Amino acid sequence: MLSHVDHANPERIPLEACIETLRGRLEAVSRIQGGHTYYQEELRIFNEVANEQGWFLPSAPAELSLPPSDEGNEHQVWFREAHGTFLKATWPGFFGLRVVYRPDEESKASPIDYLERWLLHNAFFADQVRFLGVVPTPDGNRLIVEQPAIAGTPATCEA
Repeated sequence: MLSHVDHANPERIPLEACIETLRGRLEAVSRIQGGHTYYQEELRIFNEVANEQGWFLPSAPAELSLPPSDEGNEHQVWFREAHGTFLKATWPGFFGLRVVYRPDEESKASPIDYLERWLLHNAFFADQVRFLGVVPTPDGNRLIVEQPAIAGTPATCEA
């Protein structure tokens, strides 16, 4: 299988290629077993594909050793002033929650769901969030994305 990593710019892994590869693998597994994949299976599939495609980073970005600029339910966030971007790292082993899921499914999002949401975000908001890779930790993988900073004013309740 060909790697989707842009070797001229190793910090660029196209989300479209990631999702295409991951969804293809999920569909193949679903056809073989005659049903939907489940959370633990999606974690395994993601790890297999990430390993095959070289998405595991050789070392964590330096920012991860610094206090974050902000954090939320899904990420820790660092402002990269020199790049005009935000670096976002998921909490170890946590990739957010699913918005819609079947009663027999896990409510936690898999790494595949997480990356798919970013692809949709880029499409709907004309953003350019990039997937930088995966940092393994003892508590679980952290997915790293970079999002351009956008100048603006915070929304108000009246607006």
